[in-house]
Amino acid sequence: MGEVSGREVKLGQTLSSLIERGGYSRNRQEILTALDISPAALSQYARDQTRPSFQKLMALADFFGVSLDYLVYGEVTETVTDDTAVAKYVNESVSRAMASARRHTDLVGRIGRVLSDRVDAVARELADSATAGREGLIQDDEAARIEGYCLSAKILTLDLQYDLIAMPDGEPAAGEFLEVVAKNLAKGCDYQFLVPLGSEGMVEQFRTLLTDRVGRDSVRKNCSFRRTGQPVTAGTALYQLDMVALQADEPALLEQMGDYISPGGDFGYLISPNIDSNSDMVMNRTHRERAQSAFAALWAAAARV
Repeated sequence: MGEVSGREVKLGQTLSSLIERGGYSRNRQEILTALDISPAALSQYARDQTRPSFQKLMALADFFGVSLDYLVYGEVTETVTDDTAVAKYVNESVSRAMASARRHTDLVGRIGRVLSDRVDAVARELADSATAGREGLIQDDEAARIEGYCLSAKILTLDLQYDLIAMPDGEPAAGEFLEVVAKNLAKGCDYQFLVPLGSEGMVEQFRTLLTDRVGRDSVRKNCSFRRTGQPVTAGTALYQLDMVALQADEPALLEQMGDYISPGGDFGYLISPNIDSNSDMVMNRTHRERAQSAFAALWAAAARV
């Protein structure tokens, strides 16, 4: 673009070379931000169409870590010491890179420790669940999840304690299984509840809570209650399951309880009479078929509630 003091000014050529070598050809935003200039201004500098102010020249030299002589004339100064801009730029860049690497290493370490702890916790939980399944036990939360895939359910209950919670003011609250029953009724699942003598009040409270959630028609159509005069000492839950949906949504749970579910989806367990226990006993095929026959006989002889 001309000569100053007998030397050829090569600002545009040098700047273009620095941009390319620095990897800024495709994205010059870092340069623009550092100099507080527009893309058009930087392009004009690189094409020698305009010259930057002295302050902008200093900013460019500092950004690229070169001397003014090199930036303007493309010449390396004869004396280069550790105090030059190039050395400072390199030292600062190396320091920043090392600090960033240390932070990254620390972060990866912390993530690894957290993941390890969580993997151990999940592994212990799965191991406990798998052991329970092999031993023929099912926990309350697992029973509730399985019941969510019922096409029909037959429940012999002593007091509906898992569906209703007695409150101090006398008004019942929803128990752990009530919401599952309500969702199933809304989907058209058929429920048969067989209760002992003296349970009429609990049945009406249960009906009221279900009606509030799914409407009277769904409760009347899909939820039946009968009262048996026979002594009831333990509860029973007998399910007909939607195996396709269970396999799709809960493959691990199906694998855990698969030995106790028939190919047709029959599943049953004895409801613990101890409210302090959160595990019930799963039935094998023989006991399940006996329970189904016994329930059918009791249901046929029971009075409507």
